[in-house]
Amino acid sequence: ASNYVLMESGHPLHTFDFGKLEGGRIIVREPKPGETIEAIDHRTYRLEPGMCVIADGENAVAIGGVMGGATTEISETTTDILIEAAEFDPLSIRTTARALNLHSDSSYRFERGIDSEGIDWASRRCCELILETAGGVLCRGVIDVGEPIPAREPVVLRLDQIERVLGIPVPADRVRAILAALGNVETRADHATVEVVPPSWRRDLTREIDLIEEVARIHGYDQIPEDVGVPMVASTRRHEDRVLSKVRGVLTACGFDEAMTLSVVDAEMAAAFSPWTDAEPLAAMSSILRGANHLRRSLVPSLLHARRTNESLSNPRIELFEIAKVYLPRGKKLPDEPRMLGLCGGGSFGEMKGVIESIVAALDPSARIEAVDARHDLLAADRCCQLVVDGATLGVLGELGPEGLKRFDLRQGATVAELDTTLLVKMARLIPAFKPLPVHPSLARDLNFVVDEGVRWADLAKTVRAGAGPCFERLDYRDTYRDPSRLGEGKKSLLMTLVLRDTERTMTNQEADELRDRIVAACRKEHVAELRA
Repeated sequence: ASNYVLMESGHPLHTFDFGKLEGGRIIVREPKPGETIEAIDHRTYRLEPGMCVIADGENAVAIGGVMGGATTEISETTTDILIEAAEFDPLSIRTTARALNLHSDSSYRFERGIDSEGIDWASRRCCELILETAGGVLCRGVIDVGEPIPAREPVVLRLDQIERVLGIPVPADRVRAILAALGNVETRADHATVEVVPPSWRRDLTREIDLIEEVARIHGYDQIPEDVGVPMVASTRRHEDRVLSKVRGVLTACGFDEAMTLSVVDAEMAAAFSPWTDAEPLAAMSSILRGANHLRRSLVPSLLHARRTNESLSNPRIELFEIAKVYLPRGKKLPDEPRMLGLCGGGSFGEMKGVIESIVAALDPSARIEAVDARHDLLAADRCCQLVVDGATLGVLGELGPEGLKRFDLRQGATVAELDTTLLVKMARLIPAFKPLPVHPSLARDLNFVVDEGVRWADLAKTVRAGAGPCFERLDYRDTYRDPSRLGEGKKSLLMTLVLRDTERTMTNQEADELRDRIVAACRKEHVAELRA
């Protein structure tokens, strides 16, 4: 009888042998630690925390919404029957069914949602069939527990929207008749709108466009002429979309291919690299994919895995990027889901930094990237940095060290980076700005500073730019030289070319030399730098 009602109404039911229930009652609870159940398919399942269990006074007697237990199933000797009709959370049932690899007609329907208001009817219909076919006595009353069923929300349909969407007018009386025939209860109507409450068995009718679709379906798609003119307006692109398209264009021009990897990874990959948070990655109770149930905190491990796959296929050039979300835990709150740009290439640290500089220059030519020392287990200590733009962290960049190459089983070296697209979008200036071409010649001066090993190029370059003032045009890095016998222990030489230009008049050699001397003095004061002859 319960299976017949399931097929007739779509409502799963479960019948228990009341005489076999300990305590003569059932309760809904989570499994006890280590609890198991023998289902009616006579297989034993280990129940995990978070699953829904129907239990009697002692043990689990059914896996809620999935399958009943063998200990209380109906048999030829059954004389007293308890009928259970319920509504379970679709996500919980789906998670349980996947975790146990146990699927049934009931779980199929619960996963997709049932008619809450039809539960009572389904249970009474089952009782009716049992009495008709097997006889017996129906006990008086119903035990009803749980939260009250919330009132269904009304949906307003604007009649003029039907013609706008379909391209043809449909008479108001025809629209109201169609909606009523589908079980919708009309609550208000005027010359411009119709307000209805959808029936409980139509969980998909929640928006105006859903009602328009139903009107079109019943009125007939054949009523819509093939040559009808439907007004169309080009959609506008968001600023973020335009910025990310620009980024994709720059990376494609640099020889990169876009990758699309999965957001769920295994525990090892989830723990491999996390530059944005130290919090443990979020994990699902059951694997969404085989062996993968963690939400990634970084795109880099996924790109390195893709690189390893391409290496195994003997691809000669593997330059990959991905723009996707990562999931950063925030305690008991929902996770933060920033969109990141991940990069993975076979070039050097300097080449990858040049690619990132090309991205930033395409979005904001005036922005300057500063490299700050950083440490990550996967990356080489002397080839790893944090990227900062205007005091805000843009991302992290580094070459894989021996441990990183071994961890991902890579045969060739790799450089990775991960950038926060939120900052890229914020700094982007996509409207071109005109700058007059210079009419006066420039002058160049080579500078070769001897500094301590701990002095960073970015700090020295910042001092040089500040010393040049408004005449600064460009500073080009040339080389780094180390020789303890000539420079001394713990010293290095940084060679650069400074380009100067006066926008108002022609700069003289004497003025350029004076600016150079001023810059040398500033570098000597700030960084104890000496100009090498």
